[in-house]
Amino acid sequence: MVGVRDYARMAGFSGFDPVIRRFGGIASRRELLAAGWSETDFWFALYYRNLDRIRQGWYASSDLPDDARAAWRAGGPLACISALRHYGMLDTSATPDEAALHICLPRGGHLPQGASPDVVVHWSTADRYSGTRRAVSLKVALRQARACRRPDR
Repeated sequence: MVGVRDYARMAGFSGFDPVIRRFGGIASRRELLAAGWSETDFWFALYYRNLDRIRQGWYASSDLPDDARAAWRAGGPLACISALRHYGMLDTSATPDEAALHICLPRGGHLPQGASPDVVVHWSTADRYSGTRRAVSLKVALRQARACRRPDR
């Protein structure tokens, strides 16, 4: 069986996408370097647009859903009603008030520079790591949605 590191050596810089998928669609630079790519591979992949940097040090597979991509750009996984929408539990045709992006960050974390002021952040280390890099767990998202208080209300 071919491992992640072996695949990296065989695929060159064009093979980032399948390996990033193995990390759930989002992988850190450190993880990709550990999988066998070099700094030169990163340079070529970025230059030739074979690698999608979603935020400094983080990369997405080409099939990462737009909602998860937006959340990770904003700092973390989908949370609350955004996660419920991602899981197919809510209608995706939300009103503008319901369309705010909800993400989860660990206590003591921070939003990336330039993050939208419309992002609703749920601050909880346990919740942040309850699911995947795409979204908090369904159980956590349901709990968050029941207790969510938008700051502008």
